[in-house]
Amino acid sequence: MKNKLFKNSIIGFVFVSVLGTLGHFLYKWSGYNLLIGLFFPVNESVWEHLKLLFFPYLIWTIIQYFLQDKKCEIIIAKSIGAIAGMLSIVMFFYTYTGISGKTIDILNVISFFIGVIIAFAVDYLIIKSKKLNNPKLSIVGIIIFIIICAMFVTFTVVPPLIPLFKDPQTATYGI
Repeated sequence: MKNKLFKNSIIGFVFVSVLGTLGHFLYKWSGYNLLIGLFFPVNESVWEHLKLLFFPYLIWTIIQYFLQDKKCEIIIAKSIGAIAGMLSIVMFFYTYTGISGKTIDILNVISFFIGVIIAFAVDYLIIKSKKLNNPKLSIVGIIIFIIICAMFVTFTVVPPLIPLFKDPQTATYGI
């Protein structure tokens, strides 16, 4: 299981990194399609950029669920990994912009990859530890994923008027 888990984590990292990177452009490429905008960034806000990690990671979670032999701990571990990855992006962004006083595109890209690495490292360590190997926790993981999906959809259309949701280039919110 360990070798398969490690291999799946590496493949997943590449999958999420590539899809997340391409995802940055999908809303524009789609002609500003609302449905695409619910799952990929519609502006340059920090919140919208969390979609670059979350949705590709969710897709990989579903794929890995069917690839992995022992499934119980995967969903809860992946939900915790997603949260850890997204929090790391937010912390990295607000730390460097607090220090520099400006956004720097290359650091934004680096923060995405750091978030992906942290998400996969966290879920790998949780799965490997087998401490959350309980079928009931899979339900908790599914609920966490559903809540986060609902938040992305809702806050894309009706975002709170706080800096996390504000596009720094246009000073607008959401779609």
